[in-house]
Amino acid sequence: MSVATEDLIKFIEDDYLDEVIQFFKEIIEIESPTTDCEAVNAVGNLLKRKAGQLGASIEVEPSGVEDRGDHIIARWPGEDDSLKPILVIAHMDTVWKKGTLVDMPFRVVGNKIYGPGIFDMKGAVVFAIEAMKIIQDLNRKTKRPITILFNSDEEINSTTSRPVIKREAMKSEFALILEGGVGESVLTARKGIMYFKITAKGKPSHAGMDHEKGINAIEEISHQILKIQKLTDYQIGTTVSCGVIQGGTRTNVIPAQAILEVDARVPTNEEVKRLTKEMESLTPVLAGAELDIYTLVKRPPLDRTEGVVHLFEKAKKFAKDLGYDLEETATGAISDGNLTAALGVPTLDGLGPIGDGAHAVYEHIEMDKISKRLALLVKLLEEL
Repeated sequence: MSVATEDLIKFIEDDYLDEVIQFFKEIIEIESPTTDCEAVNAVGNLLKRKAGQLGASIEVEPSGVEDRGDHIIARWPGEDDSLKPILVIAHMDTVWKKGTLVDMPFRVVGNKIYGPGIFDMKGAVVFAIEAMKIIQDLNRKTKRPITILFNSDEEINSTTSRPVIKREAMKSEFALILEGGVGESVLTARKGIMYFKITAKGKPSHAGMDHEKGINAIEEISHQILKIQKLTDYQIGTTVSCGVIQGGTRTNVIPAQAILEVDARVPTNEEVKRLTKEMESLTPVLAGAELDIYTLVKRPPLDRTEGVVHLFEKAKKFAKDLGYDLEETATGAISDGNLTAALGVPTLDGLGPIGDGAHAVYEHIEMDKISKRLALLVKLLEEL
């Protein structure tokens, strides 16, 4: 079968849209909250069967944690197996507890398709499988080998899948992340998340009898809060939020310890370095007080590097060949693309179905945009 590139969107709409929607229904109705191993593995079993029918070699990576599902890897050869593969990532877990379908059933209302996890990101899981099926039905092959990683715990920071993501990304030429985009744009940048824990240590004493002998740790942490909040820079795109405070034991005791937890969102790796230096340079204000500062980069930024821009330009050309203009944007939300990009792998994110409402009761994707987005994924897999 031969289909010209400019006809691919209509071909998918005419020949595959009903199949895609039925697949949406099938996978949505297998509820898969992250911490329900059996539920997530039920999705994995479906994907193993679907990918196996398309000739993929299947690997199962156990999470190693009792309440987490396995990670599934599907591999297909390319025309030139000496080339490094394309890594595609989509996650099987959702934030929705079992039983959500009672109040949020799969349904099609006008142009919107609803269901728990359809936008984040079971719709994208369907896209990954259907894109490979379309390529095969057209009797085509991808230029490079294709690796699709379906991981089981993205919604809780990809805790057990990170080593698998790292291993597969380091072997790959490009990474395509099938999270939903912002509007119709794809994502060429995501902010990273940093976490800081500042412990102020003072000296306890009786609040009435020996007030002057104490060093108030809550007072010290209050001084630090005012400094830290000023590190937000909207022009650069860095935000810092003092979110949780703990301190003191009784009202009649000068508190010896106070703990502050801070969330920060940073747009670039340079900002990670700058903010780390600023935070770790904090010094006590009160005489005799001490500070202990713990820093954690939860997710590094997806930087808009030259490699990312080059990959986007390829996608933009493919979209033009398909008959439309593709735009890029950035977001403060995170994905597994933060992890692949931090390894230096050119990463394009937001390639999944177009919709809205991740983690919300109105979560949905737009039916009339399915063929357009799926056609772009097909071209990326075929020609990168």
